[in-house]
Amino acid sequence: MRVKSKKSVFSMARILCFIFGHRFRVSREVTSYIKEYQCSCCRAEVTVNDEGRLTSLTSQLKEINETLAELHQKKQHSSSAA
Repeated sequence: MRVKSKKSVFSMARILCFIFGHRFRVSREVTSYIKEYQCSCCRAEVTVNDEGRLTSLTSQLKEINETLAELHQKKQHSSSAA
């Protein structure tokens, strides 16, 4: 019975987000202009796409953000060393 109640709470969070909108918070800053966000209510994850709009964070986009973060760190490290 408890599993059923946990599932209904999860569904209630999704319903609240559907009605009132998500409450996104920055979960990770990839670069100064690309960030990953997570809804504090339903845990939905989004990121900024190439047009500057929010889009669902897929595994492919997560991998792209990882690579971009590595390149950004290398660039920051090399510019601070010079």
